Amino acid sequence: MRWYYGIMRRPVLASLALLSTLSTLGVAGCGLISSDVAEIPFDLPERMYSFDSAMFPVPAGITAAVPCGAGTPITDCCNPPTGPIAGCMPPDVACEQNENGMSFCTATVPVSQSQTMNLGMEVSKLSGYTGFVNIKVKRISYVINTNTLNVNLPDVGLYLGPQGATKFDDAGVVQFGTLPAIPAGTTTTGDVMLVSNSSGVLAMFTSDIKKPFSFIAATTVKATQSPTGKIDLTIKGQLAISP
Repeated sequence: MRWYYGIMRRPVLASLALLSTLSTLGVAGCGLISSDVAEIPFDLPERMYSFDSAMFPVPAGITAAVPCGAGTPITDCCNPPTGPIAGCMPPDVACEQNENGMSFCTATVPVSQSQTMNLGMEVSKLSGYTGFVNIKVKRISYVINTNTLNVNLPDVGLYLGPQGATKFDDAGVVQFGTLPAIPAGTTTTGDVMLVSNSSGVLAMFTSDIKKPFSFIAATTVKATQSPTGKIDLTIKGQLAISP
């Protein structure tokens, strides 16, 4: 009986070892592979956004940094002692402190750009899919290609919305992520800080893989004088589709 038990015990141990190895590799006992292996990765179609200073409607009269507030003759930036500034309207232009605690007349200028995206039409790997699909966000990154702006670019929000949406506050638009602020004149690369449910946000607009949606970049520029230059940036990334 001992001899018989020893013979039987070795195959059982070998089988258990094999199952452990398969489990480590992501292979289930019934022959199914793990969800990660089943995923089909693909690149997000790149989108380039250009924020040109010509887009920033800063009143022409604000041509240099103007101190304001206590201890200065200017308490109303749109109505200095020299006379009203054409096109200047509070609160778009107001006396604000900068990062150094000094107060200047500052224009607050919201800017946004919208582009249409259609994953089903633009990604060849998805051409055969129709109807509901499950798309996971793996990574979204950005590249600052050129930057000649003479002002800092604040955080840039990335938003997804229904086709035709052009601004972050349009109906149905949802935030997807954020690019960190870009100092004047600098170029860099990095990862977009995604919202916690970024895959869920994407799913809101890709349940019909052939339906286009809006991909929006928006920020609010703070300028103490009419800015010059422009910044070009590219958004790219990796996604994955699974059954």
